Amino acid sequence: MIKPETDHDIENVEAWAEIIADILHHVPPAKRTQVLALASKYEEIEAQKRKANHGKLTYVDMSKWDAIPPARNNTITRLQSLLIQVFVRDIINNHSPENARDILFVEHPHGTGSRLLEDYLPARK
Repeated sequence: MIKPETDHDIENVEAWAEIIADILHHVPPAKRTQVLALASKYEEIEAQKRKANHGKLTYVDMSKWDAIPPARNNTITRLQSLLIQVFVRDIINNHSPENARDILFVEHPHGTGSRLLEDYLPARK
């Protein structure tokens, strides 16, 4: 049986760095430094917000989402889809069918919503 991520996994800096390196592998090499710099800038802004709010969750104003140009939303969605496809194929290609299924459909205690992938997939016909 495949176990879900643990608190120790979530705190594992080296593991997160490996995952980010895997993601960067799909960024054009000439853009990787620029992507990392911008992501770091975004994190600095978020860290300042967390500090100002003493680590408390804050309301996210979704009306700002509409202000983002649709082409940018579509680009982000397409790239998210690409990464999900790459990671799922990596799991399927490097594990037995049974283990791949268990890895992909394990309940994730650090996830959101129901934490079960199958709840987010379209119903089968």
